[in-house]
Amino acid sequence: MVKLPKQTLLAVLKIALVSTSLPLIVTSLSLLHPSTKQVNSLVFAKVNTQPNPQPTASLEPKKTSQPTEQKTQEKSENSDDEKGWEGWLILIPVLAGLYLGILWFRPLWLLVLPAEFNIPKTPITPEVKLPVGILRFLKYRPRVLDAWVEKHLETFQQKFLENETVEERKDYVSLPVELNSQEIDELTAETLSEPFNREKRVRLLIWGEGGSGKTTIACQIAKWAMKKQHQSKALAKHLMLPVLIEKEIDNTGDGIKPIMEAIMAEIQELIDNEQMIVDELLVKQLLRQRRILLIVDRYSEMSQATQEKFNPDPKEFPANALIVTSRIEEDFRGIDIKIKTLRFDGGKLAYFIEQYLKECSKWHLFEADQEEFLQECAQLARIVGEQKTITVLLAKLYAEKMINSQENNFTSEG
Repeated sequence: MVKLPKQTLLAVLKIALVSTSLPLIVTSLSLLHPSTKQVNSLVFAKVNTQPNPQPTASLEPKKTSQPTEQKTQEKSENSDDEKGWEGWLILIPVLAGLYLGILWFRPLWLLVLPAEFNIPKTPITPEVKLPVGILRFLKYRPRVLDAWVEKHLETFQQKFLENETVEERKDYVSLPVELNSQEIDELTAETLSEPFNREKRVRLLIWGEGGSGKTTIACQIAKWAMKKQHQSKALAKHLMLPVLIEKEIDNTGDGIKPIMEAIMAEIQELIDNEQMIVDELLVKQLLRQRRILLIVDRYSEMSQATQEKFNPDPKEFPANALIVTSRIEEDFRGIDIKIKTLRFDGGKLAYFIEQYLKECSKWHLFEADQEEFLQECAQLARIVGEQKTITVLLAKLYAEKMINSQENNFTSEG
């Protein structure tokens, strides 16, 4: 496909923006500048209210010709106004169609538009600076943001899954958790899809003791967020790109500036394109419209200064799709969903280890002799007893021990 020159593309986009903003501009101008007919009517009324001296015989012919000239002038001006409005009525639908065509078939072209835009002067309108609010509304439509996410999805997925934290937690086994103080048997994409599809803002707090699977759940939600709606286990109607923050940030700067710099740095790395500079205003819109899922991991272990920056309570906090993991139940006002990780008892140990082995493709080592597998699980269950004392980390370590032992047996037999 032949690429249009940048200047030509920008010109087309400017014409499209003019089309969508013309109705607003024409309306505002009509309110600020009354028509010639209205002005002349006021002037004529003012003239008529002034006292007239007694007419003389010599002035009588001029007085009778004045109304005729006034009517002729008004008809001429009305005709010009009608022609002008007819031109607008023809031009506006054409330009609006152009904008909608670009939005539908080439939405990413709209991101080429500058931050400020002036509508050029025409024979019937002055030069007008397009309000920033209207420009953002036309430039950052959901379809535009979805196209940007779709373009970078594959690279984001690859880089995110290669992250060391995510890689170590790639094998997810669903276990009972407390969702908003109610215990559920397992946490799935379907469990969370309703609030993600219904609410304009979804902020989750995942809390529990160390080793209970908080970060594993957060990483799994991120994987669900990158699934398209027609795929199984999709989290929302639109895609979301996960950005994982797990380090201290530079706290120099006021307001949300340090947060935005940290997020933009992560996005720049995930995009893996040195030639592309991430636009801060675009990132803000992606955060506001939930096209980026921000994950703040180990919040309770961060410094006080970093915690204050990532506190979602202030109104200016940019992320409307947020996951925070913490070892304590943080007292956030801006949290919509709370997930508490739980320990489990020996009765669920065999189920967990079996599912874990299947996730990491090691179940074939135990499938032939499942009785031995159950005996090894029962050995740990006897140690911990019937109480809910097993954490996800402990169960995973025990499963890895079983895998190593079984692989060594196969090696020695071979």
